Amino acid sequence: MIEDYRIKIRVGRSEGTGVYEITKRGTRREKSRFVERYETPAGTFLPEEWKKRAKAAIEAEGELALLERVKDHCREHCAWLHTESDLEEYAIDCTCGRVYRHWKDFENTETIIWMQGGRRWNMCR
Repeated sequence: MIEDYRIKIRVGRSEGTGVYEITKRGTRREKSRFVERYETPAGTFLPEEWKKRAKAAIEAEGELALLERVKDHCREHCAWLHTESDLEEYAIDCTCGRVYRHWKDFENTETIIWMQGGRRWNMCR
């Protein structure tokens, strides 16, 4: 399910690289670098790995057409996304979190099925 790849929180921290340097005081210190990770219901991933897995899940559920429509909508409405890579990552995040359901000007054609009291209610937006 693609909802398993929705990002709950983005965590960034310094991690050691295994390379050491000598400071000006003569002490030895490990060099570090900043690493960002995405925490999802499916686990914790580096951004590149998350993007690959989430896109594979979207493809497996047959929702590539929906992803393309979300990308087109983001191209028109999201001025802060400058590169195609940023646009694709944001569109994948919106698709996995089903955020597009709350956009006023996005035509949503998916059917939402509600179960209530043993009766099926078919609600279309």
